[in-house]
Amino acid sequence: MRGRVRWVVLAAGILVIAAVGIWGFFQARQFEAHATAGKAAALAGLDSLNPQDPAAAIEAFQTAGAEFSSARALLGPEWLHAIPWVGRQLAAADDLATIGVDGSTAGEAGAKLLQGVTTVSGDDQLNALIRLAPEHLDTALTALIDVSDRAAALSTDGVVSPLASAITEIKEKLAPLDDLVQLAPSMLDLERYLFSGQHRFLVVSQNGAELRPTGGFMGTYSLVEFGPDGFTLTTFANIYTLPNDTLDLPRPPAEGLDWLKHFRLRDANWWIDFPTSARTMMELWQTLGQPSVDGIVAVDIPMVRGLLEIFGPITVPETDVPLTAENVLEQLVNVVNAAGDTPGRKNSVQSLVTELLTRVAHMSSEQVLPTLESLAISVNEKHIQVYLNEPTSQSALVALGWAGAIDPPVDTTDLLAVANAVVKPGKSNLGVSKTLEYSVVLAGDGSAETTLKLGYAKTRAYFIGAHRQWMGDFVRVHRAPDTKLSGENSGDMVPFADAMGLPTFGHYFRLFRGTTVEVVARSVVPRALRPGPAAEVLGEPTVDPSDGGGVWHYRLLVVKQADLADTDATVTIRAPEGWTVTGSSAWLRADGTVVTTSIQDDTVTVNTAMTQDLVLDVMITHG
Repeated sequence: MRGRVRWVVLAAGILVIAAVGIWGFFQARQFEAHATAGKAAALAGLDSLNPQDPAAAIEAFQTAGAEFSSARALLGPEWLHAIPWVGRQLAAADDLATIGVDGSTAGEAGAKLLQGVTTVSGDDQLNALIRLAPEHLDTALTALIDVSDRAAALSTDGVVSPLASAITEIKEKLAPLDDLVQLAPSMLDLERYLFSGQHRFLVVSQNGAELRPTGGFMGTYSLVEFGPDGFTLTTFANIYTLPNDTLDLPRPPAEGLDWLKHFRLRDANWWIDFPTSARTMMELWQTLGQPSVDGIVAVDIPMVRGLLEIFGPITVPETDVPLTAENVLEQLVNVVNAAGDTPGRKNSVQSLVTELLTRVAHMSSEQVLPTLESLAISVNEKHIQVYLNEPTSQSALVALGWAGAIDPPVDTTDLLAVANAVVKPGKSNLGVSKTLEYSVVLAGDGSAETTLKLGYAKTRAYFIGAHRQWMGDFVRVHRAPDTKLSGENSGDMVPFADAMGLPTFGHYFRLFRGTTVEVVARSVVPRALRPGPAAEVLGEPTVDPSDGGGVWHYRLLVVKQADLADTDATVTIRAPEGWTVTGSSAWLRADGTVVTTSIQDDTVTVNTAMTQDLVLDVMITHG
């Protein structure tokens, strides 16, 4: 009897296993069918976004989400997940389906935002868009973060071949979006702060004709409010109308600046690292008896040029000449200086800003995407720089590359930041072009002998609005920690104390019409070449890794200064005697644009316009 019972139990167990197997087979087939349908719908959604058909994209992403959700529902009861081998397969399938659901959610939210961009109309389209954005941005970014977390944890270990293939495919599909998904948490932090309530910001307008380290002399300021209720300009004024501060900060150490008796807010953008300048500006602002602000935004003429290409030309009462992207700077300089020291000398600037903001607020649906693209270019190229008092949001800005911060990526071994400042008042940066040549000779002990040549050329053109035709420039070069000038053969530079905490060398010179000047600095970087490959960082292009051992790396960050025209830069890196360059890559820091490098005779060369901060990696092996 006992034997028969045992056989009955065994037979029942076999039947249960067989039933589960048959059920699993059909469930797997259905799972695959739903997942395949979801994938096809998601791809259709992406295709619909290309011709900007958001309605079709929304429908496709909703279908994709439903298919992936149906696939998840087929993954069986909880007790089945507890079976070791089966549970591993189900967990992987669940992650894949959830990535599909979240990806579809992000796509649908993005499509709805695009639909709003292309359909919102009315007298105040800008604020309508601002009020529309938070819900869709929050949904999309939250979903992207979950996609990123789940995809990073996916592994092909211990899963059946179809699932392994799907995991490999999803990782390959997500690879081009790596930068976006890595930045999604920072974007979410910033979005949630900006739309958590109405915020007031101090906006300073920098005139690059009188170049200063963060972009130009701050001739005007405004107060704006931004948040879920929209955007409002509440104040716009000549910066000289502000009362004097009570701090009496000391004048910065600089040749050519002896005429400056007091260090005021208008001069406080003295450091190319915008957070350093902004903290000083904030400290001064708080003593002026003005409304409190949550942060500072610096904008300059190239940003205005970008918007005028979309919304110009604009005619203002102060001049009969229409203002365009091509002539706006020179015309404003002429009009402002022609007005002398009268109280309304900068009315033309106010008239331009008022009319430009009016046109932006009433932009057509066809102008929305070009406007967003123009602003994105400006923030990537430091023509818009932002500082926020709230620490988490400020950290997000730095991570996104929108803070104007000197923020070397991990494993950086060399740093070069050149900051020019017109210290003899006048719009004398007009007609000036600049070049940068940086030569690095690496040694076997890891040190580097470096030579920096800065070239300046000023046209013979006479600018009517510029009361001083020659430029008095105090140039500072900020370097990696422990960098020192090369003794008696150091060139034109001398050491200067600097609030940024980096080794800093400075030089003052005059540049006259129709002439050129070259400034040379020679220095030693003690640990420029370091053992091991450099860590992968955001934006870095994919390069073939070295097969051999003993790889060393050199990583350089070249910091861009916001200017009227981008500096042409040439960088050469020479390997130590007897060493071999095995690879190199270069890219623009903010948007990841790849910059071409060339290798010849173990020397790496890069030629590029400094539109953004530049990162250069060189991989070297001994022997």
